[in-house]
Amino acid sequence: MKLDLQQNEDYALLTPHASKLDSTVAPDLKSNIILLGNTLDTGGLIINLENVEFADSSGLSALLLAFRLYRDSGRTLVLCSLHDRVKKLLDISQLTSSFIIRERLDEAIELFSYYDDEDDDFDDEDSDGF
Repeated sequence: MKLDLQQNEDYALLTPHASKLDSTVAPDLKSNIILLGNTLDTGGLIINLENVEFADSSGLSALLLAFRLYRDSGRTLVLCSLHDRVKKLLDISQLTSSFIIRERLDEAIELFSYYDDEDDDFDDEDSDGF
């Protein structure tokens, strides 16, 4: 499966270029997620699903792997640009509330900017007081 990966100090952006997240591509996505989660020194991961029109239980399993890996390491995972069929699978599986989901990529990126701004404000308060 072709994937695009971009990264900065706050997050990595993973964009699968497959129209289906199913048993034929999910193992490759899982291995890439594990590799990213264990090797990249970023604050979080955005999975941009703009190209994914369909997901089955194998695709859902890959997303859950990412969720657990990032949650357990105290980092943030955001899904964005979900097509209706993928949203419906998350709804039916009662997992929508488990994920941070944003409609658009720019909204997902803003989330990390917000966290970064909060950290900067906290650091400024500490340095002013001492």
